[in-house]
Amino acid sequence: MYVSVDSLPELTPEYQQAQQQAVQEAMVVYQYEEVIVPATDYGAISIWSLFGLFSLWLMWIAVQDGLWAGVLLVILFSGGCLTYCYFAGNPDVKQTVTLTEKGMIVTELTLVPDACFAALRYSGYVGVAISIIGVVLVGPMMFVGAGVGLLMSFKMAGVVNRPRQRVRPFPPHTNYRIYIVPECRYKNGLLQWHMSPMIDPEVEGEKMEAIYRENRIFYFSRYAASPKEQKQFLKHLRQLVTVIEEE
Repeated sequence: MYVSVDSLPELTPEYQQAQQQAVQEAMVVYQYEEVIVPATDYGAISIWSLFGLFSLWLMWIAVQDGLWAGVLLVILFSGGCLTYCYFAGNPDVKQTVTLTEKGMIVTELTLVPDACFAALRYSGYVGVAISIIGVVLVGPMMFVGAGVGLLMSFKMAGVVNRPRQRVRPFPPHTNYRIYIVPECRYKNGLLQWHMSPMIDPEVEGEKMEAIYRENRIFYFSRYAASPKEQKQFLKHLRQLVTVIEEE
């Protein structure tokens, strides 16, 4: 049932690249798409609610002191942060699972409006502007914030919404066990499934333990699917590898 790590090919960079390329070029056996909607994160909602209340408190202090420029800055900064976090804090993800004769490809695209990524790219420059205005209101120490904002602007300049792809080949002569991960909660009846290669974990020495972990990570797959979709997926997967379902 379990295979020894010694029986698996050495995971050299060349071998890994060749195996992943073989997966991508192999014939597609089955493919499906799902929009993953994460469960409501009440912890994050509580934190950002406190942030909103703190912003209102700062605005009240600024109004009491007659600092209307400060009120405007708080509105712009807190409003921008809350708007960005509303869209990007716990976003939906479009997942495409492709099963080929040689392995699996899981592609994920975050469904966040492009405006959020544009705002992130220019957030550093906004920090510079706020800090320069703050020099007039607070003092020279705000130049530190301007420097941090400028560094952030260079770091965020290339932020774009690109799909993330995981290419996982099937190990030779190795079975898989598939199980549900209940800690990952989604809406619309989707479940998180893990496909773990059945490689014998009983190894001796740190070197062999490192090789075992490397092989397990390289061949390990995870994806989301409804019970109905999972049934169809397993129907095609069992034609390629031996699968053992666990409760």
